Order: sequence, then structure tokens, then C-alpha cells
Amino acid sequence: MDNNCSDRGDVYVIAVHDFVVLKDLEDTVREFDPTATVLTTTSCDEAITKIRTQDQLAMVFIEAGPVYISAVRMDELVRARGGRIVLLGDDAEDEWDEGRSPRRWPTLQRPFSSQSVLSIIIAGRR
Repeated sequence: MDNNCSDRGDVYVIAVHDFVVLKDLEDTVREFDPTATVLTTTSCDEAITKIRTQDQLAMVFIEAGPVYISAVRMDELVRARGGRIVLLGDDAEDEWDEGRSPRRWPTLQRPFSSQSVLSIIIAGRR
């Protein structure tokens, strides 16, 4: 399978440990953009591999905190492909609440709805 999807819709990567949340995010993206390519995983390491295989990205939803994103330089990988990062999960929320790191990326605060996900996608397209 060719992972270069430049001739198709936007490419999204979703990395979330909980399968139900992962599928819910995937469904929300697909409802918003039926032509999108949505690459999913439950592993942050696998997300990095998926990101590296793409020439262009729209958005990466990842269950991780800002400290992890900075440490693995994921922000540089995603930005180099024209994409944006959205954080979610315990680490992202804890670091957000405690102010331990700069708020450089949007964070989906739980409980979040399809509408809040769509708002972030739409804002990221501007």
C-alpha cells in the first residue's frame, strides 16, 4: 500500500490507547472529511513511524503530554509535513492543569464531544 496520500484527501494520524476513544475520533474525522485518510494506532512509537511515511499531514491526535512531544521532537516531524498536533489523555491534561509546560498545542479536555473535535479540526484548517 502506498502511504503517500497527496492525491487523496487530507491525512490524519490518531494515536490513542483506548480503542473506543480511538474509533470515536476516527469516526468524527471521517464524518467531517469522507475523503480523508485516517491512520490509527494505539502506540505513540507507531504514530511516529506513520508520520514519517507521509509527505503531507493535516492533523495528529495523540494521547501524550507536551513533555513527550518535545522529547521525541514530534512537533518538528508534524510541522515539516504541514500538520498540527492535538494532545489528549492523562499526561496532556495533567501538564495543562499544572502549567508544567507551555501550551503550544491544543488539548482535548475530557469529556470531549464530536463538536469539540470538529472545532479543533476547523480551527486548524485556517
